[in-house]
Amino acid sequence: MRNRFVDSTIASAAVVVMVSWLTPIPAAGPTSLVSFIGVVEAAGGGAQEATAAGKTWNPPRTLDGRPDLQGIWASTIGGHTFEEGADPANNLVQGNAPPQEGGPNVIVDPTPEGKIPYQPWAAEKKNEHLRNIFAPTEREHIEPEDRCLPNGVPRSNLRGQMQITQGPGYVLMQYEWIHAYRFIPLDGRPHVAKNVQLWNGDSRGRWEGDTLVVDVTNFAVDAKNFNNQPWLDGHGSFYSDALHVVERWTLSDANTINYEATITDPKVFTRPWTLKFTIRRNQDKNYAFLEQACYEGHRLDLSIGAGRAAKAAGQTGIHEHTKGFYGGK
Repeated sequence: MRNRFVDSTIASAAVVVMVSWLTPIPAAGPTSLVSFIGVVEAAGGGAQEATAAGKTWNPPRTLDGRPDLQGIWASTIGGHTFEEGADPANNLVQGNAPPQEGGPNVIVDPTPEGKIPYQPWAAEKKNEHLRNIFAPTEREHIEPEDRCLPNGVPRSNLRGQMQITQGPGYVLMQYEWIHAYRFIPLDGRPHVAKNVQLWNGDSRGRWEGDTLVVDVTNFAVDAKNFNNQPWLDGHGSFYSDALHVVERWTLSDANTINYEATITDPKVFTRPWTLKFTIRRNQDKNYAFLEQACYEGHRLDLSIGAGRAAKAAGQTGIHEHTKGFYGGK
C-alpha cells in the first residue's frame, strides 16, 4: 500500500506541474497536411516528412521547442504475439478495434524471419509457458496480463489508450489499463540502484533531434519461473534481470507516432532485436480517458477449472495461432 501511495503522489504532482506547459508553439511549416512521399532524416536523429510540394512538415512544438506528443493515443497492433501476428478476437475482448497491423513484420530485426532470437533454454521455457496457457491448472499458468499484473515496456504501449503529457524536464505517460503510468525525466539523472525492480522499469529520456529516446532498465523479474513478472507479449515472451529496452518515439505527422523498441537481454536472447509499429492519435474530442480497472487474482477460477478438466480428459497442446490452432496431443 505504501508504494502505491507514493506512486500516486508522484503522478499527481506531475499532472499539477504540467498545467502551465500545455500550450504548444505553432508549427513553422505548412498549416495543412498533404500527401507524404517520403521521410527525410533531419540532423541530430530527428525526422521530418517530405511533402509533394517539396516542403517539410514541421511538428507542433512545446514551449521548449520540442515536438509536441501530447494527446491520447493507441497502438495499431495488439500485444498478444509479436511473432504470429495480432489476434483480432483478443482485441475485441479488450474492447479495442481489430488491429490494423500485425504479423512477423512487427519484428524488423532480425529479418526476414521476424522471430525473437531465443537462446535454446529460453525457447523451451517459452514453450512451457504456452503449454500452461493451453490448459492452466495453477494460477501461475495464466499469462500475467490476464492476472491483472502490469505489462511493463514495451507491452504497456500496446494495451488500449495512453495519454502523453509533456512538462519542463519530463514526459508523463498514463495508461487506461490498470491505471499504469510512466514518469520519464529528461534531465540526465542516472537510473535507480540496480537492486530496485519496477514493474514498468525505470525510464530515462532524452531528445535526439525530433525523436524522444527512452532508456528503460530495472524491470521486475521472477527469477525462478519467469511468470510472476510482465511478459513482452501474451505468448510467454519473458526476460531476465538483464533486460534493457531503448524506445524511440517520432512524430511523423499530426496524428501518427512511429514507435521503435530495441530489446537486449544477453541471458535470454542470442542478440538484440527490434520491433516497430505505429501509434495513432485518438481524434474523438469527446473521448473520456478512464481507468480500465482490473485487480490481481481477478476471476481465474473458471480458467483453472477448465484447464484441470482438459488435463483430466487427456487433452494437451500448446497455445498458438498458426495452422493447427490449438492442436496437439
